[in-house]
Amino acid sequence: MIRPYWFFPAPSTKYLIYYLFVVFSILFGQFNEKYVEYKSLTKRVYNFTKVEFITEEGEFNDAICTLLLPGLSEDSPPLVDIYYKKTNSKWFTESLYRKRMRFTFQDGVVKLDRSNFWAWDELEEIKVVVIY
Repeated sequence: MIRPYWFFPAPSTKYLIYYLFVVFSILFGQFNEKYVEYKSLTKRVYNFTKVEFITEEGEFNDAICTLLLPGLSEDSPPLVDIYYKKTNSKWFTESLYRKRMRFTFQDGVVKLDRSNFWAWDELEEIKVVVIY
């Protein structure tokens, strides 16, 4: 009696199938393009120094929480990032310390929540980056 896999015993057949699966997934799972470039996006960077985001009374200036973006569409939410720089320090971003940014947008206006600007009295500079 001849077995169907007389070259390979039954346990080896399982390993052959695993091997073929790995080889085919490597060969046919490659992508030629690592990224997609969107040329229709607009990037705006708002830069605020300590003089601008702290009022004369020593309070946080809520005026920097409202950003006017005339080309903003309500169908596509913007990407908003906040970068901070402390005295004698490197830049760091909000996303490392919080789970998500809080903002609303409508009719070309992005309204940031004041709670996004934590420890603002210790900062030297703030950059708000909006991509839409």
